[in-house]
Amino acid sequence: MRRSLLSLTLAALWCLVGCALLDTKTETADGNASMNLGEYKGLKHAIGCKDFENQAGWKGQWEIGNNLSILLESALFDTGRFVIVEREKLKDVLAEQDLVASGRAAKAKQAAQKGLIRPARYIGTGAITQVDEGVSGGLGGITIKGISLGGGKSKAQITVIAKLVDTTTGEIVAKQTVVGKAGRVALNVGVSRGGVDANMGGFKQTPLGEAAQDCINQAAIFFARQMEKMPFEGSVVKVSDGKVIINRGSEFAMEAGKELVMVEEGELLTDPDTGAVLGREEGKVLGKLKVARVTEKMSYCDVIEGAKNPPPGTVVKP
Repeated sequence: MRRSLLSLTLAALWCLVGCALLDTKTETADGNASMNLGEYKGLKHAIGCKDFENQAGWKGQWEIGNNLSILLESALFDTGRFVIVEREKLKDVLAEQDLVASGRAAKAKQAAQKGLIRPARYIGTGAITQVDEGVSGGLGGITIKGISLGGGKSKAQITVIAKLVDTTTGEIVAKQTVVGKAGRVALNVGVSRGGVDANMGGFKQTPLGEAAQDCINQAAIFFARQMEKMPFEGSVVKVSDGKVIINRGSEFAMEAGKELVMVEEGELLTDPDTGAVLGREEGKVLGKLKVARVTEKMSYCDVIEGAKNPPPGTVVKP
């Protein structure tokens, strides 16, 4: 009888858990934080991510600015529109290169070399202007023979000014304020028997983490749509055996048969009053290429019009 009563009690509690989970939802400022951008067949851009500035002054158990940067790297990769340059690992890479250059490390064929770090034309970052943990309700609960059920509601909200920065000029080329909101039932269902601790509720993130992910998804969508308008460029590496080798391969979604225009690199223009970089002067068109073969990081092209031996650094673009 007692066993039947316990079973009925647990069944009722699980029903309540299910209802709570079904009621859980995430709200966003735009009403859509998914990555539903549709299929992308264009060329990719190189982008790095920098820690978000914590202007809100929020302090907690994790570095919110750094975590948003990590989430943004992942979200941008998921859009399928970017080649991600891991800026946060740059210090470790440079330290390794300096060690090899100093002669203190053992020689190896594939030792880290200076000057080989891929540059990112754009940096994705932002400023956190508001953080509201918005906890409501209690985390009370019951424990029945080692099975614990705790319930309550907890909401959080993060406001971020997302910024896309041109690393050549330092100019903010696009920015938008996004608001991430998390709405969930903070219900924890755990089993603890003989030292075994399993989280059965599936809530691995905090409400603040959920709001952060929501916010970053919106920022990634904004960046992806903005980058579709940005010009794509690559450069000639060298000419070998009649093929023009360029520094854009399959990782940038380059494909055989793609036609590109070769353009002389224009002069870098600076403001005489402030010294600020204004951009580059449009260079002279040198000819056209057709991609014949693609590797991960390079493409081999045939000249179909114009200069047969373009110098290294010649700009190539669609």
